[in-house]
Amino acid sequence: MSGIRNRRKLKINFLVDEFCQEFPHNLIATPGYWIECSRQQITSDTIWDESESEHEGTDPEQVDGRSVEERPSMLKRQDKSSCLFEAENETGDTDDPPRKKTTIEEQWEKNQGFELTSVEQETYEKYFYGSEHWNYFTNDEDLGPVILSIKQETLNNRDQFRILVRAISYTVHGLIPASCVFADRYNREEVVRSLGKEVNINPPLTLGQLPDTPEELLKLDQVFIKSELKVGLIYVQEEQYTEEEILDNNDNSLLFEEFLQILGDKIRLKGFDKYKGGLDTVHDLTGLYSVYTNWRGIEIMFHVSTLLPYEKHDPQKLQRKRHIGNDIVCVVFLEADNTTFSPACIKSHFLHTFILVRVSPRIKRKITRYEVSVVTRDE
Repeated sequence: MSGIRNRRKLKINFLVDEFCQEFPHNLIATPGYWIECSRQQITSDTIWDESESEHEGTDPEQVDGRSVEERPSMLKRQDKSSCLFEAENETGDTDDPPRKKTTIEEQWEKNQGFELTSVEQETYEKYFYGSEHWNYFTNDEDLGPVILSIKQETLNNRDQFRILVRAISYTVHGLIPASCVFADRYNREEVVRSLGKEVNINPPLTLGQLPDTPEELLKLDQVFIKSELKVGLIYVQEEQYTEEEILDNNDNSLLFEEFLQILGDKIRLKGFDKYKGGLDTVHDLTGLYSVYTNWRGIEIMFHVSTLLPYEKHDPQKLQRKRHIGNDIVCVVFLEADNTTFSPACIKSHFLHTFILVRVSPRIKRKITRYEVSVVTRDE
């Protein structure tokens, strides 16, 4: 929930005095776009520690003797600071004892990275529907419509509040220990008011009274369930700032090739019998190859700029633009550390979110690490 509050602070039109300076977002300030930023500090002497984790063989689901369900939620982070970044360790040697690694840091060292997951559409049906819970509603001044589903649970003899927060741009689900809420745990209205104040929701959340509310929320979830997605993917070299320069790239670097292998399988389009994402699989009219994956039952076809048809005498690169420009989400791979990107350079009525990826220059490990920023059109 603190992440929601911090996103609100960043929901600006890239004003100079408010633009996030602490993480190398590699973004050119662009009116009409805002950054999705966790603003959580991660120091280099913890996650980037080269030593082996003392919990190397520990199940990440049971680190520190607590299950994932028991871990404190985002609501009460002690770190209220700015962006997600790898801070340089400038303090040198210190006599302070090393602090205990967090569960996230333990999981990083054990798995050599994270698997990013989103809230499943079945979360409400799985955890709330059919059991005693309450649904609260408001139309926030900045976030727009907000729905909070809340129930009280006892796990391992600990009182917890399970919450599901729905907003237009994202959904948050998790468990909050009752001890982390500044309210009487037995007074539900006070608990909800406390949660609302944490993220400055205005006007306050009010309890939904209609008896068919749970059924309507189930229907709402069904609307967002998708089994097929098409995503744009563009490759940006150093000192490339315009749409024409970016879409003119034909050769992939070794770093970009490695990234493509992480995203999915390079498939031959002709004869491909799975989700094609608008690409031609009969006559090779949209290129010979593409990148495809199936993630948790969701088929994803990437429109890779360097794999789409290239016509040298077409300065606008319409064959590439007509696919990438009609996507809603586009991944932007930045080749160099100092490469910057303006989300407005790709002219499109449909592109809404850009996911910027670059190889982290701060990590000295054999396994490649990436720094990721997400910028969204302010609509």
